[in-house]
Amino acid sequence: MRSDSDSIPDPTRSKPRCLSIDLEVGIRSAVIHQLAGLRGDSDARLNYPPGKLPDALNQLDALADDAAFLLGHNLIAFDLPQLRAANPNLRLFAKPAIDTLRLNPLAFPKNPYHHLVKHYQDGQLLGNRKNNPLLDAELSLQVFCDQERSLQQMQQTSPDLLLAWHWLTTRDQSISGLNRFFMVTRHSTAPSTDEARTAITRLLDEKSCTTASRQIIATAADRAWPLAYALAWLSVAGGNSVMPPWVRHQFPEAGRLIRQLRDTPCTAADCAWCQREHDALKQLQHWFGKSYAFRPEPVDKDSGLPLQQIIVESAMRGEHNLGILPTGTGKSLCYQIPALSRFVRTGALSVVISPLVALMEDQVKGLRERGIDCCAAINGLLNMPERADVLDRVRLGDVGILLIAPEQLRNRSVRKVLAQREIGAWIFDEAHCLSKWGQDFRPDYRYVARFIAESRDASPDKTLPLVQCLTATAKPEVVADIVGHFRDKLGIAMRVLDGGARRDNLRFDVIPTTPGEKYDLVGRLIADELPPEKSGGVIAYCATRKQTEELAQFLRQRGLAAAAYHARLPPETKKNTQKAFIAGELRVIAATNAFGMGIDKPDVRLVVHADIPGSLENYLQEAGRAGRDRAAARCVLLYTADDVERQHSMSANSRLSRRDIQSVLRALRQIQRKKNRDEPIVATSGEILDEDEEGSFKRDIATDDTRVRTAVAWLEEAGLVRREENSVQIFPSSLRIKNLAEAEAKLAANGMATVDRKKYLNLIQILMTAPADEGITTDELMVSAGFEATALREALYLFDRLGISSNDTGMTAFLHVGVENASKKRFESACALESALIAQLRETAPDAIAGDGYPLNLRLLAQRLKDEGHAQALPHSLGLILKGLAGDGRNDHNCPDGRGSITLKRGNDPETVFVTLNRSWAALDKTAERRRTAAGLLLAHWLSCLPGGTRGIDLLAETTLGKLAASVAGDALLAAENGHIDKLVDRALLWLHEQDILRLNKGLAVFRTAMTLQLESNWKLQFEKSNYQPLQLHYNELTRQIHIMAEYAERGIERMADALQLAMDYFSLTRDVFCQRWLPGREDELERQTTPQSWESIVETLAKPNQRAIVADDRENTNTLVLAGPGAGKTRVLVHRIAYLVRIRRENPRAIVALAYNRHAALEIRHRLRELIGNDALGVTVLTCHALAMRLVGASFAERQAQSDDDFDAILSEATALLEGRGLPPEDADAQRDRLLAGFRWIFVDEYQDIGPAQYALISALAGRKRSDEDGRLNLFAVGDDDQNIYAFAGASVEFIRKFADDYQAQTRFLVENYRSTAHIIAAANALIAPAGDRMKATQPIRINAARIKSPPGGDWQSHDSVGQGRVQILPAGRNAEQQAMAVLTEIERLRSLGLDLGRTAVIARQWKYLDPLRAACEARGLPVSMADEEAPPLWRLRETQALLAFAEAHGALISSGILSGWLAARPANGWADSVQDALAAFAGDTQGAEVTLDYFRDWLAEWGRANRHRQTGLLLLSTHRAKGLEFDHVFVLDGEWTGQKGEDADAARRLYYVAMTRARQTLTLARLDIGNPLVDRLSDSPALLRRPASEWLPEPPGLDRRYVIPSLREIDLGFAGRKKFGERIHARIAALKVGDVLLLSTDQRGYALLTPDGIAIGHLSQNFKPPTELRCITARVHAIVVWRQRDSSAEYADRCQCERWEVVVPELVFGR
Repeated sequence: MRSDSDSIPDPTRSKPRCLSIDLEVGIRSAVIHQLAGLRGDSDARLNYPPGKLPDALNQLDALADDAAFLLGHNLIAFDLPQLRAANPNLRLFAKPAIDTLRLNPLAFPKNPYHHLVKHYQDGQLLGNRKNNPLLDAELSLQVFCDQERSLQQMQQTSPDLLLAWHWLTTRDQSISGLNRFFMVTRHSTAPSTDEARTAITRLLDEKSCTTASRQIIATAADRAWPLAYALAWLSVAGGNSVMPPWVRHQFPEAGRLIRQLRDTPCTAADCAWCQREHDALKQLQHWFGKSYAFRPEPVDKDSGLPLQQIIVESAMRGEHNLGILPTGTGKSLCYQIPALSRFVRTGALSVVISPLVALMEDQVKGLRERGIDCCAAINGLLNMPERADVLDRVRLGDVGILLIAPEQLRNRSVRKVLAQREIGAWIFDEAHCLSKWGQDFRPDYRYVARFIAESRDASPDKTLPLVQCLTATAKPEVVADIVGHFRDKLGIAMRVLDGGARRDNLRFDVIPTTPGEKYDLVGRLIADELPPEKSGGVIAYCATRKQTEELAQFLRQRGLAAAAYHARLPPETKKNTQKAFIAGELRVIAATNAFGMGIDKPDVRLVVHADIPGSLENYLQEAGRAGRDRAAARCVLLYTADDVERQHSMSANSRLSRRDIQSVLRALRQIQRKKNRDEPIVATSGEILDEDEEGSFKRDIATDDTRVRTAVAWLEEAGLVRREENSVQIFPSSLRIKNLAEAEAKLAANGMATVDRKKYLNLIQILMTAPADEGITTDELMVSAGFEATALREALYLFDRLGISSNDTGMTAFLHVGVENASKKRFESACALESALIAQLRETAPDAIAGDGYPLNLRLLAQRLKDEGHAQALPHSLGLILKGLAGDGRNDHNCPDGRGSITLKRGNDPETVFVTLNRSWAALDKTAERRRTAAGLLLAHWLSCLPGGTRGIDLLAETTLGKLAASVAGDALLAAENGHIDKLVDRALLWLHEQDILRLNKGLAVFRTAMTLQLESNWKLQFEKSNYQPLQLHYNELTRQIHIMAEYAERGIERMADALQLAMDYFSLTRDVFCQRWLPGREDELERQTTPQSWESIVETLAKPNQRAIVADDRENTNTLVLAGPGAGKTRVLVHRIAYLVRIRRENPRAIVALAYNRHAALEIRHRLRELIGNDALGVTVLTCHALAMRLVGASFAERQAQSDDDFDAILSEATALLEGRGLPPEDADAQRDRLLAGFRWIFVDEYQDIGPAQYALISALAGRKRSDEDGRLNLFAVGDDDQNIYAFAGASVEFIRKFADDYQAQTRFLVENYRSTAHIIAAANALIAPAGDRMKATQPIRINAARIKSPPGGDWQSHDSVGQGRVQILPAGRNAEQQAMAVLTEIERLRSLGLDLGRTAVIARQWKYLDPLRAACEARGLPVSMADEEAPPLWRLRETQALLAFAEAHGALISSGILSGWLAARPANGWADSVQDALAAFAGDTQGAEVTLDYFRDWLAEWGRANRHRQTGLLLLSTHRAKGLEFDHVFVLDGEWTGQKGEDADAARRLYYVAMTRARQTLTLARLDIGNPLVDRLSDSPALLRRPASEWLPEPPGLDRRYVIPSLREIDLGFAGRKKFGERIHARIAALKVGDVLLLSTDQRGYALLTPDGIAIGHLSQNFKPPTELRCITARVHAIVVWRQRDSSAEYADRCQCERWEVVVPELVFGR
């Protein structure tokens, strides 16, 4: 290359005689695709293509022949080497070359990006056309002219600078053509070396270290270009400037020179720079004021100087350090002073990693108030324009301190900006977040070290910046963990500077309180500590957002200026609240623990913790908000033991189990399986959870995103996933315009205002300047253009519509085609079901208008839709459709408030949602119809994207958003009705995804925060226990911290000095030494996630080790069968096991379902759970098998009252088929089961021995017994006793419990200690059951519990009864039932005289007919007696129940037990009122008094009535089957028909008799007829048995032959009154009857009529009624009155009904001779 002439030329400045060159070269091919040349003087130009490249190169050579020099942007490093590679013989290589890229930082030191794109490191030109070399050649000429003018101006103001540059940039004449340029600019020849050195000396004076300056000037010629750039930056240092990244990368020496000159202190006494700039105190006073000094405490133990000063000096020297300072002692200043002085000295950026938005805002605000504007934060509170502004300021060098959360380092825009700056320091605020031993361990903090290492390796000089860690709380384990982390990850040693945790100006107290008096106590503390005349503020910390609101309201009612402050407040509200508090306008702030951390008010005089925090670290940090002005302040902890339990619960709820993390890995692999395995995954947290079809991941809508990202972080730690930044791209090749002018014309033609046009043109220019091969991410577009996601989406649609660009945002989706449950069929089904559902909603509330709300029971709605023929109507699918309606119309121009067509809220019961209508029914219907139409068009387009003839599931279709929008816009009617077709497309696409018609894949993440993930290729690797161990250690430590916090509180109540010493030791002693000193012998307790009190009540109260072993089983996946004898406490063990999972293992209560035999047993389980674990029990699902099946299929008890048990078994079969996915492909079947089970993980089954085939199949399907994948199976815990299987007649089989262990690979446990019966009763029962075959407990006989082992074997009655002496009596009972009745009655009376209570006594028989004589005898003697009738009238149909329901319906859509009980109490207590009262008491216990929907109550009552048990009044007579599950002090078992019945297995009668015997607690009497009892007679004589001799009985009263008959409903003519019109007298006569009224039974030609005493017919028995033979009816009474309806009748009878509703008399008939 030819050198510049040394003579002084005089060219024409406006038209330089040069050739401006620009090329476009393929990045991968290195082939010149385009080139352009433009003469600056003549405007002659060359543009290729067209033509051939060799010809174009020759033409370019000719064009350069008489040019004075070559010009270009990045000409020297890029264009000329590319031309030389294409043709090394070009003549133009001999020309001088001027590179505008190299010249720009010199010409514009305050704005080195002048005319350049700021977003990229190559410093490319900012153009207004896409990929246009000729345009870029023109721009180079323009930039050159601008540079020339700027340098001419600088010659007037900074001649030394231009002289130095002239000399430095022309040292190597082989690559520079600048000598001639500078000669013209300076009007002078090239300077000599001495002149240059002198000028450089003057330039460096007072701006750098004297020693370094001398060293650098001496070798200036060797560092020419780097020194030129260093001088350029120094000329504007401290202002708006930055050394461009391309300079740092091409000339890394430039940065090193800056650091050598300004950032490396010397020891020379005469160096003013170093004496000033490297003196910590001077820097403190420079930034914060002359009066400022370092805080005197804490003190560095070695030097005696303030530790704050030592930390600052260490950081200023570049020493990696960990500083520990108590809260309120100036921790932030320890990084601010070094960072600010570093920024001024070198322009380096200090990046502060901070965990909380509030802390970031506090730091920025605090510096800004001191006039320091070079601090900024990037967080979620920023809108896109604000975010774009911060990133721009960072890029341009205006920001010296940047506060960000670790998550932001995954963001591509942030990463690019950081890469453009020199990083001077990485600062970890709240550094304890790095440690698994810390109270706030955050794995994303540990990712930062990887990012630092990557940034170091990508930096020009591979230098590691300063790493500084700061925290207020770090015990020895945390310190060691942090130091070890950076040693292992970055290879650095950290200096630890520990100031402890003591604050001498704070007074600490602990005050015991109760939940009820907390708020009042807070008010009193405020009144005492901060009377009105005293200045200052109060912070009251609460555990939950709700409590902050309640406390703030309470204090306002007390007249205090108070406000709540928590995460869910709008950003503006939070800002205003904090501002008002700091200004003193607010006296009190009630804050959640985390969000209170950002409050920095110097004169907080009182900090009250209304709830105990989770750790001493948190407590001292939060309490440290007090007294920051160093004046005295008080910190008070209010303590209740309940708060500790809540802390354990809150801590557990935020945790990730290994199963959670494994489920995320499985979901990621499921996503990857549908793609090329070599491609990275781009997915949102929501999309990952969508793939978790099994519901393994514990859900919490408020924290799902954070928890999924945390799971990904742990998978990354384990090497199973590598997470990168998001890379959803839009390519500039999508542009359809040639230049900005064309785009502006199209926008103007659309009627767009000038202001809006400027925004859109800025967006288009960004697209134009994006690298053609890389594209630009949607995130970068939003940040760079300042568009929110919705606005950006609308802009791209607009560009597509106006022909400015093609909306080529890629979309892919998975569809099912040509299979059983194809996408098209799913669509048709969803549309039909939605239309029917909307019709039902309109029918339910036809007059509802916008704003009206009402509850909706999904199960009952499903039943109604099924009755209409929609077989696919399931509660789950209806929920999806309702959510779809709730999403309709959001952000619609017709709905400015942004709400959907409806708003949904969860009701108080699990099956109810509360629906609020947000627009008219007509508008809702029309909106849904438009969306369905659009969805149909979109689905058709998706299907057309697949190859013809394709069939299968999960077929991947690809298209673009533009094509999808066009498919909808092609419908003229839709386009005319919708001004915003883009919003309709978005909504319809999402609806198709939500309804599982198709599954959107790529594209769903385009406008959402998504993660880019690369999976480990070896899928055999799993997230193992060893991978989980660090997290488990952290969780164990959190549990320990809660216990230690509770210990602090309890010690503080006793003696505050001890509590404070405990706190100091906690931060200074090692973990083991601390525990030995303060918590000796309590290691096991410290590992439990509960209080000692809960552990005691759940585990320790269990008497036997085997019970405790069953309850406290900590195996991860386990199936268990508990074989429990009668009275062995099996229900107790089941309940305690559930309590253990919820309260101690901290399993999600909603993941547990317990199946009971009937509703009464379910209520008993729920009641015991609530007593044990309080409100934690509310999340556990406790149902009968039938109730669960009905919930799954959407069926109603209330609607099935007239149906038989066969119908209920059909429901079980339907539910089983649903869970098994019959008729579906395996993948869909598994997905359906997982959706239906909604995250259940544990199934508990009580009385497993009594399940029949239908229940067996349902439980099998629930547990996933047939699934091959272990993770898809649930844990099954069954309790039962094969000896008590007595329901064979109903289909139950003992074989099911016998094969349980094989079915579920279960562990079998035994419970054989009886807590109910005496030793004699147990021995007799053992003897009776022992001969049974195939017994599972044959080697495990029942025994009395250990606590009673020394009690008399006959119990208390061993001494009470001198005859029986507590033994099991075998009582001779004569020849027949009548004599047996007298024998038993005689014995009852004998024992009654000794204290037997009839109300706690039962007589049990196999057949009801043996009980009738005893009832007759009791009534003859006037003894109170009741029968547990098998054919009792259904509770649901009782007049009393129907009256209750009528009241409830009149009351409104919501009802509570309190309202119902109040109504019942005001009515006469007759008839069946006691049964209704019992039902309401149970309902109150089940719902805890909460309001529920009327539909829910109706269905609850219907289910309760199926197993209704009437209250015992006097002696209870019942069959063995009715006695199951009951127990009595005294039991008499009647003889009669205890031989095997037809169809029974050989031991059925023995098991039945065994159940009857084991109901007894204190005494047991076995009656024996003279013909013999095969079971009793085979009992061997033993001390437990007493065979009584025959004795005299009481005189036999007349009437023992009486039979008491209550006809069943099928034996009554139910339509008798219904065939009479409503106004006829029969209805009034029946209405006048009440229970107990006398009736007459008369025969007529049709059978038996029921008459009033005056002979008026009020009912009739049906043909099914058969009276006892040879007996006549001697009395009849009204037993009950039930309600029947026309719709309850079968079709053949319904047509004859004359009214819709009527009453039916159910009589009690007494027959005798």
